[in-house]
Amino acid sequence: MAFLASVLAIWTSISASLIEVVLGSVAANTVGFATAPWVDYLAGLGAMLLAFLAGTEVKVETIRQYALASLLIGAGAFAAPFLAVLLFAVFLLGWTWVQALIGAIALSTTSVALVYVVILEQGMRDSRAGQIVLASRFVNDIFTVAALGIVATDYDYRAGLFVGAMVVLLWVLPRISSWLLAWTQQQKVLSEPDMRWLGVVILLFGGLASVSGTEAVIPSYLIGVSLSSALETRPDLGRKLQTTTFTWFAPFYFLRAGSFVEISEWRAIVLMAAALAAIKIAAKCSAIVPLASFLKIPERDRWPIALLMSTGLTFGTITALLGWERGIITHQQYTLLVLAVVVSGGIPILLLTRARGRQAK
Repeated sequence: MAFLASVLAIWTSISASLIEVVLGSVAANTVGFATAPWVDYLAGLGAMLLAFLAGTEVKVETIRQYALASLLIGAGAFAAPFLAVLLFAVFLLGWTWVQALIGAIALSTTSVALVYVVILEQGMRDSRAGQIVLASRFVNDIFTVAALGIVATDYDYRAGLFVGAMVVLLWVLPRISSWLLAWTQQQKVLSEPDMRWLGVVILLFGGLASVSGTEAVIPSYLIGVSLSSALETRPDLGRKLQTTTFTWFAPFYFLRAGSFVEISEWRAIVLMAAALAAIKIAAKCSAIVPLASFLKIPERDRWPIALLMSTGLTFGTITALLGWERGIITHQQYTLLVLAVVVSGGIPILLLTRARGRQAK
C-alpha cells in the first residue's frame, strides 16, 4: 500500500501521506486490514521521526528576520481555529471540554510536510511570503506542542524530573552534536555513526518521555528544533534521515492512523468532518488575512499565506490518535478528526494551486 500511495502521489500531485491515510482506511473498512505489534512499533517510531524532522525545519535566521510577522501570524493561525473548533465541539456536537480540547488541538495545526512541498513546487521558497509561512509555521507548531503537552502529560514528580532533564539536555545536546557530526563526516565509514547518534538521541528522549508519562513526539520535536542549526551544516545527513523516515517508517504511521478510521454511518460522519475542516480553514483565513494586511504584506501574498497555514496532517493525526489511545475521545470522534485533518490538508492546496495556475495564465 505504501508503494501504491507513492505512485498515486505522482499521478495526482497529492501528498503520499494523505493517500496513505485514505488507503489505510479503505483497507480496514473493506478487507479488514488490521495492524500487528511490530507495525505499531514502527508506526510509533515513524511518529517520533516525523516530529523530529518537523523540528529540524526551523531556521533561526528566518524567524529572526520575520519575528513580528511570524509571531502574529503563527499565534493567530493557532488561536482562531482552536477557539472556533473548541466552541463548536462543545456547544453543537455535545463533546466534553477535554474531548473538545483534543479536537481543537488537532485542527489548529499547520502541516510541515505539505507546506514545505507546496512552497518548493510553487517556487515560493526564496520569496518573502514563503519565508513568512515557514517562520509562522514554527510558531504555530510551538503552540500546538505546548497545548498537546498540557493535555497529554501525567502530572507527578516524574514529569517534573523529565522537564528538568530536558532543559539540561537540550542545552548540552547541540554542542555535543555539532562536534560529533563534524567528526563523523570525516570518517567515511559504512556504519553511519552520525545517523546512529541521531537514533540514540531520539530513542533515549522517547524512552524518558514514556517513563515520565509524556508523549514521545513532544521531546522529539524539541530535539529537532535544538539540532536544526547543527544539521544545517550536514545537508547530506538531513536528506538521509528524510529518505529513511518517509520510505520505511512514516508509511506505517499514516497507514495505521487510517486503519482506525471506521465509517459506518458515512454520510453523517463525512458531513460533520467537512464542517470541522471548513471551520478550521475559515477561522485560520479570517485571522491571517487581516493580520497580513496589518503587517503590510502585499495583497497578492495574503491568501496564499492563509491557505498554506490552513493545511494540516502530521500533528493533527498524532493528536487524534493520542486522544483515542488514551481513552479521551471515542472511536467515532477519532474518525471525525482524522477525516477533517485529511480534508484540511487537501482543500487549501487545491485552492492555492488553482489560483496560482490562473495567475500564471
